Amino acid sequence: MAWKYKYEDMLKRAYEKLPEKTKKETRFEIPKVDSEVQGNRTIVKFFPSLARKINRKPEHLMKFLLRELATTGKTPGKNAIFMGKFSRELMQHKFEKYLREFVLCDQCKKPDTALKKEKGLSFKICEACGAKSSVRSLKK
Repeated sequence: MAWKYKYEDMLKRAYEKLPEKTKKETRFEIPKVDSEVQGNRTIVKFFPSLARKINRKPEHLMKFLLRELATTGKTPGKNAIFMGKFSRELMQHKFEKYLREFVLCDQCKKPDTALKKEKGLSFKICEACGAKSSVRSLKK
């Protein structure tokens, strides 16, 4: 039986019919934490902007970092101030740990997730693939 079309022609035609959205694959890039040590404090610059890039509330990110670093701090204005000297590498490592635990989907690894509370439990729900996984809650 002879085919009417060649495989390459059919493949090319199929790609031409795909919508632009499907063709493009955007890659999530982990934001860099811009921090510096001033005296006995560590300043993270543009902290609310950093939280916005990962679609999380600055308060939640701050609470996580304060616990991970076992320190105190505050967020006056555009910066976050942590008591203690913490290297850029350590701040970036802790931020990436937050991303793995509270932002990136456990199934598809995309950052399109939302945090929801249901019956006292916290869940990370992926808006891309629909996966739902429990996450620890950061109590006061």
